[in-house]
Amino acid sequence: MPETQENPDIVVTGWSPRYSRAVDKMFKTEGGYVNDPVDRGGATKNGISLRFLKAEGAFDLNEDGFKDFDLDFDGDIDAADIRLLSRDDCKVLYHRCFWKELNCDNFPPPLGEVMFDQGVNGGNHAARKMLQQAINRCMARYASAPAKVAVDGVIGIRTMQAMNWCIHWAAIGTAGLVASYRDVVIFRYKAIVARDPSQKRFLKGWLARAAKLGRI
Repeated sequence: MPETQENPDIVVTGWSPRYSRAVDKMFKTEGGYVNDPVDRGGATKNGISLRFLKAEGAFDLNEDGFKDFDLDFDGDIDAADIRLLSRDDCKVLYHRCFWKELNCDNFPPPLGEVMFDQGVNGGNHAARKMLQQAINRCMARYASAPAKVAVDGVIGIRTMQAMNWCIHWAAIGTAGLVASYRDVVIFRYKAIVARDPSQKRFLKGWLARAAKLGRI
């Protein structure tokens, strides 16, 4: 048989079953193309906003001289490129910028999926801070709990230890921690509207999104 050689230019990307389920749910949550002037993220498709795509899609992995998400090759990333995004494009971005950045596989289901949802919706830093807030809310109920963790958006050893304490404390468990996270998300949405009343038109949808967090 002739000797075969690996082609270094071929890259195969696969998704874990867990990520595939999470991203399919994300598509159902986010919907298609929208360009609402009140939306601070700009034009959006499948949850990928223009603001995000300008910041995160400006790499050139194939070295063709164009930003990889300048999909119409006109020299910039704009609303036209948002329109051209395919589901596979969005899967790549979601996996690269949220699922992996948040280390969602390191959190038990459905906590990793909740983190993923809120990373997409409000940014990874906010998603991490809300986890820390949720942990502190849970631990505040019990005198024997560890000390509160810093709400700084950095998921280090202290945060992971406190999270594991909550998960293994029978009265809390993963379900209790997810419920606490859900409450923190609701508070965040209401706080956004309190700071900027122009966003009130989105509140009903945001609260419905929060209600589904961690649920099938």
